Amino acid sequence: MAVTTATIQPDAPYERVGVPTLGFRNYWYPVLAARRLGRRPRAITIMGEQIVLFRDRGKIHALEDRCPHRGVRLSAGACKFPGSGTISCAYHGWTFRGADGSLAAALMEGPNAPIVRKIRVQPYAVTERAGLIWLFVGDMDAVPLEDDLPDWIHDRDRFFQITYAVDYRCNWRAIVDNWTNDHHAAFVHGYSPELIFQPHLPFAQTLEPQVLADGGGMKFPGRDGMRSAEFPELGRYPRRTWHRFMKPTGRGASRDLLSEKARDIYKMKDPYQTRLPGLILIGRPHGEYTLVQWAVPLDAGTTRLFNINCFRRHGWLRGLYDRMHYALWRRWVHDVVFSGQDKRILEQLIPGEERLSRTDIGVIAWRKFAGGNARKRDEGATRLRAAGD
Repeated sequence: MAVTTATIQPDAPYERVGVPTLGFRNYWYPVLAARRLGRRPRAITIMGEQIVLFRDRGKIHALEDRCPHRGVRLSAGACKFPGSGTISCAYHGWTFRGADGSLAAALMEGPNAPIVRKIRVQPYAVTERAGLIWLFVGDMDAVPLEDDLPDWIHDRDRFFQITYAVDYRCNWRAIVDNWTNDHHAAFVHGYSPELIFQPHLPFAQTLEPQVLADGGGMKFPGRDGMRSAEFPELGRYPRRTWHRFMKPTGRGASRDLLSEKARDIYKMKDPYQTRLPGLILIGRPHGEYTLVQWAVPLDAGTTRLFNINCFRRHGWLRGLYDRMHYALWRRWVHDVVFSGQDKRILEQLIPGEERLSRTDIGVIAWRKFAGGNARKRDEGATRLRAAGD
């Protein structure tokens, strides 16, 4: 039977566990490379909300991107009064304070217009860190940024970051589901340049999803499994393995890091984590590098994936080497090719009811955990009070 719009129920698998279409509110999200916000205001969309970002004397502000007067986008305007932290609408000059969204002046009505005391637009908490602009979209006061940042991004003295961002034409939930060790890697990525000469990744593993000790996410260790097998009436899979002559390295050798250098440097038992609101940490055994991938919902059908490559600082010469290695190899081999394989698959996904199987235990566990443990308004208020005590 052909799939029609009437038969598709895109939210059905998620409604039962409380994972929302537009992402979890009350978290910080990366939204834009800081260098891309110059003198002109910048319109962005995140979680279905239209927002304007603007700088004034180096300070970043974020407001609802709509003037309540006649509905024109504030991002079409400009900062007419440098140093005031305001933005003026391009239509009639209504001027709003970036700090709290209040109306500072309605220019075409003169300096004493009474409407000034009655109007405001929605402000958003915004800040800059690791070369990115971070925004808090929520129903409560913003928590400290450090609460939501992994140490590899937060600890600027020990790590520096190089970020590559790309937009996916799919819902954010599909990307995060893809990180739950859902057994696609051996099939989708087996012939990627990063893995082509290594032994085939194991499949048919038994997964053991576990909540992390800090309660902020999950890990999905696998055991047993196989690297090749005979399938009745079909033959052996994978069919061609002559080129797989290297010993396991990278992902192939980093499943168990409990005794590795990474544990000592990162002070972290679980270098592979999927965390709220929708990100994954991928550590390396040598302990010098971690990839943070962050899925940021723009709208129901578009997600911006931030690949935040985090390198340990070792002085300017090693830093130069790491930057060159990323530019000449890693950016292409992982952020473009490897992640691009996921992108091509996920953009072909048709939302609707699913027939999940044994290999989807990680997906099932993540959805239940995320829907039941995402930050709520009351929890955030408690955290803020505790932080202020």
